[in-house]
Amino acid sequence: MIKLHKTPYEYVTEEYLNGANALDLGTPVVLTSGKLAASATPEYITLEPCAANEARCLVHKIIKDELYSMPLSVSGASLNVGDKVTITTSGQATATTTNGNFEILEFKGKAAGDIVVGRFI
Repeated sequence: MIKLHKTPYEYVTEEYLNGANALDLGTPVVLTSGKLAASATPEYITLEPCAANEARCLVHKIIKDELYSMPLSVSGASLNVGDKVTITTSGQATATTTNGNFEILEFKGKAAGDIVVGRFI
């Protein structure tokens, strides 16, 4: 689950129609054909659980200057501050640095499940 960690901006929400799959709180999503869908290259983060085909799903648009936190999906022992990693469609940072879209700025620990803080690039 992705959480907004720190923002210099006023917190703004938007709402969209959800697609065919239910989404959990903190799921990274994109807008596809006017509906939300989980994505490893997100444009938004869900702010509430959303049932499949729900008419009103609240999201927060990802802004490059904001900091986000999420758990590691695997051990991050090989990772360093500044590494750019991929994320899962469920909102977890991976240890894969090829084509990474999330820059790690802080570790709360490096074990699977520990939290990392960073920004989308």
